[in-house]
Amino acid sequence: MGMSQEHWDFVNALIILARFIQVFGFFFAILMLIKEFPISYTFGVFSVNLIGFFAILVGILTGFLSLLGTILADGIIIGVSLLLFFKAYMVKKQREKFPPKPKPFTRCPVCGVFINPELDYCVLMDSKSLLYFDKREHMEAFLKNPEAYKVSKEINYDGVRKICLKKEEGWKKAEEVFKENITTLGL
Repeated sequence: MGMSQEHWDFVNALIILARFIQVFGFFFAILMLIKEFPISYTFGVFSVNLIGFFAILVGILTGFLSLLGTILADGIIIGVSLLLFFKAYMVKKQREKFPPKPKPFTRCPVCGVFINPELDYCVLMDSKSLLYFDKREHMEAFLKNPEAYKVSKEINYDGVRKICLKKEEGWKKAEEVFKENITTLGL
């Protein structure tokens, strides 16, 4: 006994909906890229959808995937994509709260010492980059006269957007820090 036309219509509608969701997955990956989500997760969402799309297409054309298998594969692809997105979202939110650890061989622009990611350090964020300082005093000296360090160290500094005084406390807006520390920072 075969399926009725209503069942076939419902199943075909589910498969068409799944294809639209997969196409949406590609656009979603592009949006993640534009919104600066971590690239590994963005690539993961794109890859899962691309590989899944072709695997299901080949499975349908070769008869390897049944109707139930196709629906199950679509569900897995959608589920994995959503998991990757939510993980990327959490990582992005964490990055917005705390500065990343300095890369190996990152130097303080004031004294030139290598920044130890295990010790406390300060970070300034401008519109293009992050500047790591081994001591708060060095960050304050830089803020008092950034031109002196820009020339000698070839720094592309264009003003402060965010400041991290202690890595455990995370980012603060520059205006807040300047208001709190107007006398200590000398600004």
